[in-house]
Amino acid sequence: MAITSVWKLLFHPSKGPVNNILYTFFHVSQENLPQWFSGSLCVISMILFSVWKYMGYYMVIYLAGLQGIPGELYEAASLDGAGTWNKFRYITWPQLSSTTFFVVVMLTINCFKIYDIAVMLAGGGSGELTVSATVLVYYIYQKAFIDWDLGYSSAVAMVLFLIVLIVTLIQFRGQARKEA
Repeated sequence: MAITSVWKLLFHPSKGPVNNILYTFFHVSQENLPQWFSGSLCVISMILFSVWKYMGYYMVIYLAGLQGIPGELYEAASLDGAGTWNKFRYITWPQLSSTTFFVVVMLTINCFKIYDIAVMLAGGGSGELTVSATVLVYYIYQKAFIDWDLGYSSAVAMVLFLIVLIVTLIQFRGQARKEA
């Protein structure tokens, strides 16, 4: 994944521009510069990367949703004297509820399958994750193909499936109540 390599270069401990900015402008000493891909910052770095990586995709989905809102609704609201905030609150946001529902469901599912990002960012040269960077899908992989505990890893995979299913069903039920 080329995008992961770019992210690793941006946050490189000694050569990355982020740490360079911290060093140059905020006078953080060289030994106190953050190690973005180890320790407690690893999970934060993976979260920031996921947001950065998928933001464009979901922005295109929202743009498509915005284009699907009829202009007549905004014209009628203008004739009734609605301001910008009221147009957003009573027209745009409710019209984007199905788009928002789709985005939330997709993001929830993507959050549970973050294997490649974890290995590329925090895996180092060996591809093995530290305890602080271990995600559930990597744990399943580790138990199945490194420890050869296939039964246990299958059980954990089923638990992951059930978690995603339950969260998705809750989201569907919430959306159905909202639309009713």
